[in-house]
Amino acid sequence: MLRIVLGALAGYAFIGVLIFGADQVYAQLIPAIHSGTPPASYYQLAMLTDTVFTFAGGWLCGLIAKRDLQATWGLIIIGELMGIASTVYLWHTAPHYYSFYLLVMYPIAVWYGAKGLSAAHAKS
Repeated sequence: MLRIVLGALAGYAFIGVLIFGADQVYAQLIPAIHSGTPPASYYQLAMLTDTVFTFAGGWLCGLIAKRDLQATWGLIIIGELMGIASTVYLWHTAPHYYSFYLLVMYPIAVWYGAKGLSAAHAKS
């Protein structure tokens, strides 16, 4: 049970650290972010990298939890709840397509990240 909880929490924390780090880099590379309204290019780049980071978080979750689906579902539920809260909070500042894209792609990326680990182990 402990590895299931640790897998989900570590996967979520890993995604958060990657996204936070990427946002720090974007703030240096895209000066318009400081103007208050980030340009569309920021959101497009963030959608791509957030999806990759979420896939990586799913992979880490699967690795720690030894591919237990309860951990994968736990990570999906944690992320979706936080994503809904974020969508509500950013409703008047972030483009809606950005929020909805993340809500749709998050569970898909986590699932395939965790399943990617299973496929790699099945081949060996």
